[in-house]
Amino acid sequence: MNKLMRIDEVVDAIPRGATIAIGGSSLSRKPMALVRALAARGQGDFGLIVDVGGPDVDLLLGTGKVRSVVYAFVGFEIMGLAPHFRRARESGTVEFQEWTEFTVMAGLDATVKRVPFLPTHVGFGTDVLTVNRAFKIFNDPFEGEPLVAIPALKPDFALVHVNLADPQGNGVILGDGHVDVLCAKAAKRTVLSAERIVSAEELQRYGRDVQIHRIHVDGVVEAPWGAHFTGCAPYYRADLRHVQEYLNAARAPESWQQYCERYVTDRHQDYIQALGGPETLVGRLEV
Repeated sequence: MNKLMRIDEVVDAIPRGATIAIGGSSLSRKPMALVRALAARGQGDFGLIVDVGGPDVDLLLGTGKVRSVVYAFVGFEIMGLAPHFRRARESGTVEFQEWTEFTVMAGLDATVKRVPFLPTHVGFGTDVLTVNRAFKIFNDPFEGEPLVAIPALKPDFALVHVNLADPQGNGVILGDGHVDVLCAKAAKRTVLSAERIVSAEELQRYGRDVQIHRIHVDGVVEAPWGAHFTGCAPYYRADLRHVQEYLNAARAPESWQQYCERYVTDRHQDYIQALGGPETLVGRLEV
């Protein structure tokens, strides 16, 4: 079954109020072509689920598309804090639930396992149980030991960027898979963006690197440089020059508006051209 889609078709398929799990981690392999399209023309009021968020969460917050965020961390690593995330967190204009990396994984895994929660010892002796009222303490019915119940996270959609995909929806991730497989399995619908679409025969040569299987995928978009301005190892690094441009623009409403007019679009090819074209990016970022 051919599952190839265009970016605009993906955006049109995601309704207002949908809960979206986003793959990748911080400045690594975020599905930014899809995220930019949602920021440009998505219907908004989205709930976001991320393990470690970065420009994906910040951009959607900065364009007013978010009602809530479940997260373990949101930031720009060595480049500093996420400015729109920080403003929304301080102002209380968006609902935030602070989880941990493990508990986000457990919440997604609970949905995969079709159970309402997963038990764990995580959280005892920390402030996690104070800041997050979603977690419940209960006693093990067999041994009487106190445990923490991590509720299932149930995304409507998952957006994941992969190195390679075939038209049937199998996806190759080279290197750290982060929580992408859990996102794909837990979501009601999953869309992959890929650096390159290849035949099913070629994809199967990658063996264990075929981390996402077609039974969990509803759509596939070909988007070279689709993770920019995060990195997509081993192809290209995170674009720290553009990170700085983004952070500078986010300091004031006028410069942010100018940034959005130049870069926030559902036409991925226009975004790449605004950066100087593929040749410029290859010369600067290709590993």
